[in-house]
Amino acid sequence: MAVRRLGTVRVRLTVLAVLVVGLGLLAGGAVVVTLVRQNLTVNAENLARQRAHDTAAEVAAAGTGRVPLGAALVQVVDRSGRVVAAGTALAGRGPLLPGWPDGSGPAIVENPGIEEDHDYTVAGVTVTAGSGSLAVYAASSLDPAAEAVDATTSALAVSSPVLLAGIAALAWLLVGRALRPVEAIRHEVAGIGAGELARRVPEPATADEVGLLARTMNAMLGRLQFSAERQSRFVADAAHELRSPVAGMLARLEVGLAHPDRTDWPRLARDTHQEAARLAAVTDELLTLSKLDSSSGATGPVDLDELVLAETESLSARGKVRVGLSPFTPARLPGRAGELRRLIRNLLDNAERHATSRVTVGLSTEDGHAELVVTDDGAGIPPADRERVFARFSRLDAARTRDDGGTGLGLAIVREVATGHGGSAWVADSPGGAEVHVRLPRET
Repeated sequence: MAVRRLGTVRVRLTVLAVLVVGLGLLAGGAVVVTLVRQNLTVNAENLARQRAHDTAAEVAAAGTGRVPLGAALVQVVDRSGRVVAAGTALAGRGPLLPGWPDGSGPAIVENPGIEEDHDYTVAGVTVTAGSGSLAVYAASSLDPAAEAVDATTSALAVSSPVLLAGIAALAWLLVGRALRPVEAIRHEVAGIGAGELARRVPEPATADEVGLLARTMNAMLGRLQFSAERQSRFVADAAHELRSPVAGMLARLEVGLAHPDRTDWPRLARDTHQEAARLAAVTDELLTLSKLDSSSGATGPVDLDELVLAETESLSARGKVRVGLSPFTPARLPGRAGELRRLIRNLLDNAERHATSRVTVGLSTEDGHAELVVTDDGAGIPPADRERVFARFSRLDAARTRDDGGTGLGLAIVREVATGHGGSAWVADSPGGAEVHVRLPRET
C-alpha cells in the first residue's frame, strides 16, 4: 500500500515542487554567498588602496620620519627591500609584498601571513621622497567578509529546510484540493454497475482540465447508456419478432403431428418453408445490424454509381416492377463497398415491396455530397411516420402483419450505413408513393 501511495500524482507533484524549490534555493544561496563574499572583498581591497594612497601622500609631503603610522597595517619599503617604517602591528616583519609595485596601479596579494589563520588583502603604491623612491604597502583584513559569508551560509542552512517543509505542506494541500474532483470522479465511476449507466460523475464548476474530464466522462457514460438501452430494446424486439414465426411453425407442426391423416403435408411444408425463410432473412438483417454497430473497418474509394447500376439490374431482372434512372450522375466517395451495396439493396427491396408498378432511382452530386433518391409509385408514407420507418422493427400499423418479405429492419440498416459514412437518410415529400433520400459525403 505504501508503494502504491508513493506513486500517486499528489505525492509526485509534492516531491517535484520540493525539488524545484530546493534547487532554486541552492542556486540562489550560492549566488547570495558569492555576492556577499565579492562585495566585502572589494570593500577590503578599496580600504587597503585608500590607506596606501593616504600614507604615500603623507610620506611625500613630510618624509618617512614624520609620518605617525601607529598601529596601522602599513609598511614603507625602500628599493633594497628594507622596511624603513611600519605600524606597530607589522614591527619586525619583512615586506608585505615580495616585489616592487610596477606603477600600473595597486597590487593585490592575499594571505600575506600577517596573522595565522587570517586572510588579508595588500595594496602597494610607489612614492618619491627625498632623493629616492619608496614603496608603501597597506593591508586590510578579510575576516569581515569571511564572517559575513559564514553567517549567510548558516542562515540559509537553517531557513531552507523550514521553507522546504512549508512548500511541501502547501503543495500537498493545493494538489489535494485540485485533485479532489478527480477523486470524486474516480469514486463515482468505481460505483457504477452494469445496470446503473444513468448515473453521472460530479462536474466541477470550472473550465479547467478536471472539468473537461468530468464532462467527457459524462458524455461517454451517456453514450454507453444509449448503447445499452438500444441493445436492450433491440434484443427485446428481436426476441418478439423471432418468437411469432417460431411459435406459428411449432403450432402447425403440432397440429399436423396430432392429425397426420387430415394434414395437407405439402401445404404445411410450404408454409413452414416460408416462415423459415423469413426467419433466415430476419437473422441475416440482425447480423448486419450487429456488424454495423461495431463497424470500424477501413474505407476506400467506392464508385457508388456502379453499385447502384448493379443492384438496379438485379431488381429489373426479377420483373416485378419497372425500373427507371433519372437523373443519374457518376459519383465516387470514400466508404465500405459491402455496406453501401447493402444500403442500396435495402432501398430497392423496400421500394419494390411497396410499389404498384414502377421504381425510379436517381443519383446526383452537389456541394461535395452524393445524393441517392429511390422513389416508388405505391401508397406512400404519411408525414407523421416518415421518421418512425427508420426505427428497428417498426410497424406503421401495429395491427397488421409484416408485408411479404419484409423484416422491419431494411430502412433501419439504410440509416445505420448512411450515418456510419457521415451521411443521413430521410423520407421526403412526393406527389405519389414514397421518396427516400440518402446523402453521403464524396471525394472531391
